[in-house]
Amino acid sequence: MLYKLLVNGTAPELYPVETLFGLLYYSENDALEITKQYPFQGGWEPIPKNIHFLEYTEYPMPVKIDIAWISIIEQKAYSVEALLPTSKMQICWKAFAKDERNDFGYITVGMAPNGGMAVWIYSNTKSFLVSWIKADPFNVNEEHFKLLNNGSTPQQVCFDYINSAPAVRSNLEKNGLPPRDLFDNYMKQFTYRYQVMFGHWDEESQTWNAYTEEEKEKQQLPELDFIEEALFDGTHDKLHDGGLMKYHEAGKPKKLAVQWHAGKKEWTAYFWFEDEEIRNVFDRFYGAHPENKADLMLRIDPEKNHYELSLYRQGLREPQVIQERVYQLLVFRNKFECFRSENYDQERGAWIW
Repeated sequence: MLYKLLVNGTAPELYPVETLFGLLYYSENDALEITKQYPFQGGWEPIPKNIHFLEYTEYPMPVKIDIAWISIIEQKAYSVEALLPTSKMQICWKAFAKDERNDFGYITVGMAPNGGMAVWIYSNTKSFLVSWIKADPFNVNEEHFKLLNNGSTPQQVCFDYINSAPAVRSNLEKNGLPPRDLFDNYMKQFTYRYQVMFGHWDEESQTWNAYTEEEKEKQQLPELDFIEEALFDGTHDKLHDGGLMKYHEAGKPKKLAVQWHAGKKEWTAYFWFEDEEIRNVFDRFYGAHPENKADLMLRIDPEKNHYELSLYRQGLREPQVIQERVYQLLVFRNKFECFRSENYDQERGAWIW
């Protein structure tokens, strides 16, 4: 079977890389090439900001990756040659190929500090993490490198770029190299589903109450339209097919959009999660068992503008509430802002993603 593929590479915004070569083999002798680009960066995002691709046509699904790159902030080179989970990639492709909005897809290779390498399958509406691989460091042949880089050594190339990129230089001076497990934690997978629950918040008793049968008969109560997500593992889901409401493996939430309506009134709530805070929440809740099934619950009282997030698993007496400091929240009602959390500091237009 042939697939409409665009192959591209990316790296975290503050941790750029230079690729020495990048090949995705779909047969023993034939490969798709990740176009050499200096530097690769753009972010660990649902769709990388900088899309670099060489060819756009139909190919079999790649079966192997062979890639080498230089992590600029570390001044260290990494390489890896590994088989790809072709069957998993084919299954992932089918999941979004039915969507009429997707007439082609990306295979994106993300290169991170400390040798981490992600392979994703992307479309505009859905992406999957298909591999998280650790590459080995190696020593670059400096004479060969200088021939290809106008006489510059790898160290000079890294030094020149760091000094020409204020944000990269400032982050390196202020924070140093990232923790060795930072991207391992980003890519960690957990088993959960979303549950959206509408009801009444009682401020006096600090409890949630369900709608009464009388309210259900007389009123147009809130109904969920969809959830969209972007996760710290670089994936996203905008399919609106109900898949997020079923148990599935996924990274920690980075951004959520939740839309619902009641009669002619429509709300959209946007959540942004703080990196370290949500990491601590998930690590404490799951402990050594990220495979345990859990519900990420969103309780909403639209009329009182009260919102609560919590995690729950079987065996707990009650859900564990996620503290408000862990996320920022902005809510629109009929396209006009109606609520923002006290800690909200996102840039204007941040909800467009």
